[in-house]
Amino acid sequence: MFSFTRTLGARLSGVTARFASTAANAAKPSYKAPASVTVPTQFKPNTKGQGLMQLIAKEEVKRMGADGRSKLFNKSHPDCLRPGDVVLVETLNSMSADKTSTFVGVLIAMDRRGLHSNFTVRNVVLKVGVEMKYMLYSPMIKSVRIMKRGEGFRRAKLFYLRDNPGRAFRLEGLVKQDKAAQAKKAAKSA
Repeated sequence: MFSFTRTLGARLSGVTARFASTAANAAKPSYKAPASVTVPTQFKPNTKGQGLMQLIAKEEVKRMGADGRSKLFNKSHPDCLRPGDVVLVETLNSMSADKTSTFVGVLIAMDRRGLHSNFTVRNVVLKVGVEMKYMLYSPMIKSVRIMKRGEGFRRAKLFYLRDNPGRAFRLEGLVKQDKAAQAKKAAKSA
């Protein structure tokens, strides 16, 4: 059997002796970052009362939205996404290859959650309804384009289109028009 014969006071005496001297703690050298770590020079102290995670999330949104993605979810911007818009989303198949895949569909839902903002696009492919959910700031998304503005939709979530798609999913002509317009641009620039 093991026995612990040392009293609690004897156990704590070593702990208090380590932290009792403030002069010894003050004499420790200050921290310097290694050469491989870049330290931002224009770092401003947090004066708005935000927590550290909110500050990091805001900086990440600013960094990830440098290519104009942030304006798609900004309600006050005239080019923002709205439910009912026909959207073309171009995604990378892998980070190493330049091959892309595209998906065209009606925007049926969007969630504005800062760095975790996402949107859901729906289309009917070969008489089967297909929904794709994309994270707005994902590095796998190459581009998001609005092909046609939605008209006559007055809801924030268009989940009722799952049951009664109607005219909303006739998008083949839009894709052909977009390809023709891009071919004209390529011919003009060449």
